[in-house]
Amino acid sequence: MGICFSSESDESRVSAQIDKKIEEDSRRLRRECKILLLGSGESGKSTIVKQMKIIHQNGYTLEELAMYRLTIYKNLVDCAKALVMALRQFEIDPESSTNKEYADFIVEFQVDPDPNTPLDPRLAAAVVSLWKDPCIPKVMAHQNEFYLMDSAP
Repeated sequence: MGICFSSESDESRVSAQIDKKIEEDSRRLRRECKILLLGSGESGKSTIVKQMKIIHQNGYTLEELAMYRLTIYKNLVDCAKALVMALRQFEIDPESSTNKEYADFIVEFQVDPDPNTPLDPRLAAAVVSLWKDPCIPKVMAHQNEFYLMDSAP
């Protein structure tokens, strides 16, 4: 029968630990500020959360940065492809033959899913060159007729 024996000191120690934990949680919760972000797509909700993390939680880990790199690469390529597809939809041709080849290269380009793989420098050259082509202002005159991410231009 003595196996289940516990002293009052053990019970009061456990009780004190529980009380201390409750008090710590209470103090932490009083400092927390919860917000509800409402808005349609691309209204900036996730951007605010990311900025709060940078400001208040010492930024991102290397792994998180690598994953964001992949997202940025995909967004860049998607925007470039959207411009090229809009050029074709509205039958607007780049003025230089080099930019016509770059447009084909952009449409065929696929982002490597490995976040540690750098973006192909040829893609950067293609995007910069095509963006400077006089055909871009012509296609942007139709920007209400095709989808381009807000952060693209």
